[in-house]
Amino acid sequence: MKRVRFCDQAASGRQAAHTCWRGMAGSLVILLAAWGTFQGAVQARCAEKDTSASSSDNTTAVRANAGTQQYDEMKLQLDQAQKALQEQAQALGLMRRQLEEQGRELEALRHPSDRADLTPPPPAADPAADPTSDAAQLQHAAAALRAEVSVAARLALAQKGRPALPDSDLFFRIGNATFTPSGWVDFTAYFRTTDVGSGLGTTFQSIPFSNTAQGGMSEVRLTAQSSRIGLRVDETVDRVKAYGYLEADFNGYQPGNAYVSTNSNTLRMRVYYLNLATGRWELLGGQGWSLLTPTRKALSPFLADIFNTFHLDTSYQAGLIYARQTQFRLVYHPTESTAVGLSIEEPEQYSGSAVTFPTLFSTSETDINSSSGSGGATATPNLHPDVIAKATLDRTIDGLYWHAGVAGLLTSTRVHTPASVTKGAAVTDAREGGAVVANMFLELFKGFHFLGLAYWSDGGGRYIGGMGPGFVVLQPQKATAPFEAALIHSGSAIGGFEWILGKRTTIASYYSGAYFQRRYGLDPSLKTATYVGYGFPGSANSNNRIINEASFATTTTLWQNPARGALQAITQSSYATRAPWVVAAGAPRDAHTFMEFVNLRYVIP
Repeated sequence: MKRVRFCDQAASGRQAAHTCWRGMAGSLVILLAAWGTFQGAVQARCAEKDTSASSSDNTTAVRANAGTQQYDEMKLQLDQAQKALQEQAQALGLMRRQLEEQGRELEALRHPSDRADLTPPPPAADPAADPTSDAAQLQHAAAALRAEVSVAARLALAQKGRPALPDSDLFFRIGNATFTPSGWVDFTAYFRTTDVGSGLGTTFQSIPFSNTAQGGMSEVRLTAQSSRIGLRVDETVDRVKAYGYLEADFNGYQPGNAYVSTNSNTLRMRVYYLNLATGRWELLGGQGWSLLTPTRKALSPFLADIFNTFHLDTSYQAGLIYARQTQFRLVYHPTESTAVGLSIEEPEQYSGSAVTFPTLFSTSETDINSSSGSGGATATPNLHPDVIAKATLDRTIDGLYWHAGVAGLLTSTRVHTPASVTKGAAVTDAREGGAVVANMFLELFKGFHFLGLAYWSDGGGRYIGGMGPGFVVLQPQKATAPFEAALIHSGSAIGGFEWILGKRTTIASYYSGAYFQRRYGLDPSLKTATYVGYGFPGSANSNNRIINEASFATTTTLWQNPARGALQAITQSSYATRAPWVVAAGAPRDAHTFMEFVNLRYVIP
C-alpha cells in the first residue's frame, strides 16, 4: 500500500525556509554595520562643534551651516535605515512563525509522542518601553533567530540516532523504540465441489474421490480465521539496527465443537523473531519463514518479500516449498545486489499418515501426523537441526526488477532397533538427506512478473507443504534384522505470472505439481507376504504419486486512505487433482475438486 511522505515535504519546506533566513540575517548584519557607522559620524560631528565654539564667530557660522546640512542628510539616512530595520524585523517575525509552525507539523508527523518536548519556547518579553524603537526591533530579530536555532537544534537532536520509521502512518513510541501495529480484518467465504473438510487451508493430499460420500458432496463456509494481528518494534543501539516482529492469526488448533455455537477460532503464532543488522551483516533469531522458502527480494524475512502466492487458501499452492519454524539465521551482503545466508532450523523427521510400517517398528520414532502425541510434535526424536544455505541475486535491468535464488538443505533421519527385536545388541540407523531449490522472479515488462520454482529432494518431503513422506522404514530378510531408514525422493515445480493492472488491481495465475517416489518392501515378521512402505502394490489411494493445481487470483483495492487504511476485495479460483500410485479396479483414476474463495479485507494503515 502506498504511503504519503508528509515528512519529506515538510523537510523540503524547512530547508527552503532556512535559506531565506540566512539571506535575511545577512541583510540585517549589513544594516547593523551602517547603523554603527552613522552613530560614529554623529559623535565626531558633535565633538567638532564643541571645539569650534572657541573660534571666531564667522568661522563658527560657516561651519555650523555646513554641519547642519550634513546632519540633515545623515538624519534622512537614519530614518531610511530605521524604516528598513522595521521592515526586516517584521519579515523575520513572519518567517519565525512559519518555521515554528512547520516544526510543529514535522514533529507531529515524525514523533507524535514527543511533540510537547520539541515545542519551541515563547519569545522573550520585550524590555524596551517603545515597541517601535531601534533597540526593540533589534531585540525582536535576535529573539527570533534564537528561537529558530532552538527549534532546529531540538529537531536535529530528536532525530539523531533514531531508526528509520517503518512504512506505516500508524505508530507510537516508548523511549527510543518505535512500535508499529499491523494486520487486517478478514471476511472469507469459500466453496468446494467436494467436501474436503480441512477448513480454510486445503489438504491437497486427501481430496476425496468421487466414489465416496465426501466426494459426492460440496461444502460452503464463512470464516474470519485469516484475520491477522502483528507488531513491529524498531530501535537503533549504537551502530546496530534492531527490530522485533510478531504476527498471529486465528488458524490454530480447533476443538471438535468449534463451529456449533460460538465459532471459537484459536489464536496461533505465525512468526516471532528479532533481527539485528550492522554494516553488511544481519542476524535473526526466533520463529520465521524458513530460509528454504522462495523470496521475491534478497533474503528478507518479511511476508511482503516472501513468495507464497496471492492466495486466500492458507495452504497456498500445491507444490510450494515453505515452512515457518524456529531458526538462527546469519546473512551477509557482499554487495547491494547479492546476499548469502546460513540458517540452523527446527528439524522434524516426517513420514506422514500414508506410510505403512513394519509390525515390530515403533511409530513414535517419526512424525505420522498423529494428534495423540505419539509419533508427532515433540515426541519425534530428531538427530540434529536442519541446515540451510542460500544465495540470491537482485538486479534492475532497463528499469525492470529481476530476482533469482538458489538454496540447499541438509536434513537427517534416524531409526532405532531395540535389543528386543534383534535378540542381540540394539542398532541405530542414521541417514543424511538433502534438497536443492531454485526460484526466479522476473519483471518482463512494467508491472508484469514471471515466476518459477523447482525443488528436488532426498528425504525433504515435509517442505512440500507436508503432502508426502520424507522416508519409510524397511526390515530386509528376517524379523530380527535391524530397521533401515529408506529416504523418499520428492520434487515440485511452480510456474506463473503476477500482473499489476493500474494502481488498484493485481491479477495472478499459477500452475504447479508435486511428485513423491514409491518405495516399499515385505514385512518379514508376518507369515503371509505383506508389503510395507509407500506406493506398494495394493497400497491405499492416499499414497499419492502426483498432485497438481491450477489457480487464478485477483486483488482489488476498493478504497484507500493513508491515515485510515484500505479496503480490498480478493478472489481465488483453483482446480486441484491428485493421482495415487495404485488405482483399484473400478475406482476413479484421480480425485479432483474446484474451489472458489471470496474475501473482503480491511487493512489497518
